[in-house]
Amino acid sequence: MRYYLITYYIKNNDVATKDIFEYIPSKSEELTMTHDQLMKLINSKFQQFPYLRCVTVMEKLWKRYKDYDLKFTAKNLYYSETPATKDYNLEDFENRDMKKYANEAFFSKYEVNHKGFEINLEKEEKVIRLGAYFYILKGVLICEASEDEKEKYDCDKYMLYPIVDDDWRVYEGDEICDNIESLIIGKKGDTLLLKDLHVAIDYNVRENICAYECLLHDVERCGITVSNRKSIDSNEELSDTIVLEISNIGNTHFRIKSNRDSYYIAERNFIVGKDDELYESNDDYNLNQYHQKIVTRIVDDVYGLSYFFNKPNLRVLVTARVLKDERNHEYEYVTIPKDWFYTVQTLESEINRELDELHKQYPNSYNKKKRPDVFEEKK
Repeated sequence: MRYYLITYYIKNNDVATKDIFEYIPSKSEELTMTHDQLMKLINSKFQQFPYLRCVTVMEKLWKRYKDYDLKFTAKNLYYSETPATKDYNLEDFENRDMKKYANEAFFSKYEVNHKGFEINLEKEEKVIRLGAYFYILKGVLICEASEDEKEKYDCDKYMLYPIVDDDWRVYEGDEICDNIESLIIGKKGDTLLLKDLHVAIDYNVRENICAYECLLHDVERCGITVSNRKSIDSNEELSDTIVLEISNIGNTHFRIKSNRDSYYIAERNFIVGKDDELYESNDDYNLNQYHQKIVTRIVDDVYGLSYFFNKPNLRVLVTARVLKDERNHEYEYVTIPKDWFYTVQTLESEINRELDELHKQYPNSYNKKKRPDVFEEKK
């Protein structure tokens, strides 16, 4: 995943300035996605809006970097002299919909090229997960599967595509390979625990789509309340101390995840680099392919939870999961062993120090649009 700033340009028709600037910026977006998703999105935009003349793509490696570097400029091969449909104003970043971009390349108007199809409408206001984002399910498009679809989705005679949100977009991404029913998380008006969303949270960590709090905002946008209670049958909230468990999985390789009774922090692997810093890693543990520091990743998650639930006292307690009895495969949780790397031993203090600094810098920052979590005892 990379962080991109892309800007689309249109022809300048202003009499006073067109001799100076042939093209001017029309729209800018900050995106987090893979290079492949970015190229699909740009191609889709160019086809949809032929008046866009070109695009500049700037990139930065980490979220906290302030500056972007120019990556490339691309011309619109579908360009025509069609007039632009709106004023030449940059899009306001603060008002953008955080989820629209990531899956946009996988939505279409769906050109009907099948022998037969039908649309079944959904009446129960179900909410469906597609990737790391959530949508109101409007219905499903059922069609006879083409040979390409049978191979891609391993389906039989028929193919089902979800139709979502008020603009009735058809989703064609790989997420629907198994079945649509497994992607439905509930209905509008439901309350879900944080751990109930672990599949989306894990997906987001793997693909690095968006900030943790943005994912939770998206659930509540669909009318489902996200709860930080210990169980759906209790009004007791999770502890402000998030217990993180570290396992040594070989030499410089470690794994970290939250205790099941804590706020949910997805499992991540990390390595000790040549500079003794701790870096998030892929499953192949490529020592030459460093990613973001694990401190940064955990801090972002905890601070996002703190912001979303208005819990400024959220901090971490880091423990070690070590083998107690190899014969019986028994484990125990202890303080970080003294023979582990020093940066692993000090991970807890580093995370909590950065959280303290963030809360000092933004003392009144919290989610003012949180849906109320009203607990009702069973009768």
